[in-house]
Amino acid sequence: MSEKNLLKYLNPNQKEAVLNNDTPLLILAGAGSGKTRVLTTKIAYLILNGLVSEFNILAFTFTNKAAKEMKERVGDILEKDISHMWIGTFHSICARILRRDIDYLGYNKNFTIYDTQDTKTLIKDIIKTLKIDEKQIELKSVIARISDYKNRMVDSEEALEKSFYPREKVIARLYGEYEKFKKKNNALDFDDLILLALRLLENNKDLRDKYSNLFKYVFVDEYQDTNRAQYQLIRLLTTNHDNICVVGDSDQSIYSWRGADINNILDFEKDYKRAKAIMLEQNYRSTQNILDAANLLIQNNSERKDKNLWTDNKKGDDVIYKKVNDERQEASDVVNLIYQMNNDGIPFREMAILYRTNAQSRLFEEKLMYEGLPHKVVGGIKFYDRKEVKDILAYMFFMVNTTDDQSLKRIINTPKRGIGATTVQKLESYALSTDQSMFNAIFDENLKSTLTASTINKLKSFSNTIIELINYSTEISLGEMAWMIFEKSGYQKMLVDSKTIEDKSRIENIESLINAVTEFEKDNPEASLSEYLQNVSLLSDVDKTTEEQGVSLMTIHAAKGLEYDVVFLTGMEEGLFPNRMALEEGGLEEERRLCYVAITRARKRLFISSCMNRMTYGQNNRSLESRFMKEIEEAVVNKSEKSKIDPYDTFFDIATLEEKKQEVRRSMQRKIDSIKSSVEGWDYRVGDKVRHAKFGEGMIVSIKDLQDGKELMVSFNNAGIKRLASNIAKLEKI
Repeated sequence: MSEKNLLKYLNPNQKEAVLNNDTPLLILAGAGSGKTRVLTTKIAYLILNGLVSEFNILAFTFTNKAAKEMKERVGDILEKDISHMWIGTFHSICARILRRDIDYLGYNKNFTIYDTQDTKTLIKDIIKTLKIDEKQIELKSVIARISDYKNRMVDSEEALEKSFYPREKVIARLYGEYEKFKKKNNALDFDDLILLALRLLENNKDLRDKYSNLFKYVFVDEYQDTNRAQYQLIRLLTTNHDNICVVGDSDQSIYSWRGADINNILDFEKDYKRAKAIMLEQNYRSTQNILDAANLLIQNNSERKDKNLWTDNKKGDDVIYKKVNDERQEASDVVNLIYQMNNDGIPFREMAILYRTNAQSRLFEEKLMYEGLPHKVVGGIKFYDRKEVKDILAYMFFMVNTTDDQSLKRIINTPKRGIGATTVQKLESYALSTDQSMFNAIFDENLKSTLTASTINKLKSFSNTIIELINYSTEISLGEMAWMIFEKSGYQKMLVDSKTIEDKSRIENIESLINAVTEFEKDNPEASLSEYLQNVSLLSDVDKTTEEQGVSLMTIHAAKGLEYDVVFLTGMEEGLFPNRMALEEGGLEEERRLCYVAITRARKRLFISSCMNRMTYGQNNRSLESRFMKEIEEAVVNKSEKSKIDPYDTFFDIATLEEKKQEVRRSMQRKIDSIKSSVEGWDYRVGDKVRHAKFGEGMIVSIKDLQDGKELMVSFNNAGIKRLASNIAKLEKI
């Protein structure tokens, strides 16, 4: 391909970026500005003009998809196979270097790369070897912390030295043992690939010179997302020259929570003294109205390289903002509009619903399912398929039917209670051999011939929790019941004690489930827990639509790199977006960048919404409009509905999440206390085995005083739970 044809479709700034090969180059590429075209054209230009051999170019990407696209585009321009070129993710490039020279670090070149599951298994074995109580330390917290140490280039010795709290010291010890085991097994994990490549180059000048001379030109895509280790690696690979081109956008730096350092891109011109920066501000994706909103928003950040997006596209339709009463109305309005737009010819696959947290997806999913519209959750799991949601629902299913052994097996050691797989297997075998449910088998006197006394005590502690929950279930609301399961089961403590971002998200998902239960009860005041569970099962069953052509639902983080004709940006409220936890950690500017990313996903239409009320742990709370809406108000058309609540009322105090939870607890405790005072039994005892003429054999799981006798709650082997009056039911003690 001639140079003229190669540069034919580039705008002036893109062309300048391709032709400038004399200085270190920072290409500041705004959203939708054609950065991939510039990057691939520049690589091809160097090769076609004989400036650098294809064997001497190194290009880092962050995803396999981006690497594949880059190779395909460069290959198409050069009209040849370039699979041998050093174009790939940081991990794949580092693995390639280590396969050549890892023996300098005392490893064999045929090392094994452990995946996430391998890492989990190994650390679990180490926890057992060191006799650390598994209930006191969460496996995923350990893995996340070790990964964080590695990304910050902190070895196990430094981690132990800087540990202050006992839990930190335990994790640092595990880190050290984990490293020893891997070294012994000639194995690396994913984080090791970058860390050991870095160590290899740092500790060996000959190797550092070898690779710096091999890679005569280094490219880095998405430079704003690099962490400390990746930054150091790039610096070492450019030791003997400054032939480097990085492409990125400080306005799209949204991954600080996984180690990305925005200062890497902001300080590029300090790191490389001869560096030149070229702005790519012409946008090929969005309408000017959408870009106006994005520009107005991001200009409020100070940690950025100043630029202003513009386009030759039409001004386009107005950006619409609507404030609605609550999240149910928000979901309903969004889905109704999706239905209308599809009828007007816009394919479902060209529409996306974006939200700040995974927990917000539930109402949109439910409404789309109810309307029978195709949809998919991108980069995540559908709400009712999420582990924590299925766990809490399993508690509910089991409370309704204690003969449900499948639900029991899911919850009996969730959270961890020291009831292992072997115990569960023995309990199940015993229940089968004695023709009873696993739950009833726990109270069988003869079980002690199969299990030790201490194990039986753990099982009885679990069963007492279940009995307590069942006993209270008819006296409190379904929403309060869901909250009680979360708290009394120990699930809440497990997630709160964990420090991972993933578990913070799990808490939000369970909060959304509690809200769902509360909403169902409001719509169906006489409904039982059993009826709610039936509704959930039917919802899940309806969800059989064709996903690939459906509406996309995703968090804004998952939307990075994607684009749609129509975008619905939802939940624009203080505390939600910007997110409360992010604000507490001083992350306002990153939250604003995240909002900028969301806005610039839209090609033709952008609809923004917020709620004046939002449910938290089953209680409605007023919400304040996101500060971001004030920042972009000149670029949006406000079509908010009038409401009984004045959204422009003076600022009011919003109770903290902990205060809201305390409120729910106090409400439940009052009801619980009144129940507790009446629960006794003289003629019968909890745990007694009984026989009924109609229902067969069972076990008393709770007793409650009535004016004319007692109410017995009995878990029958084949008939489930029944409530019987002691003075009417003809029960025979076994």
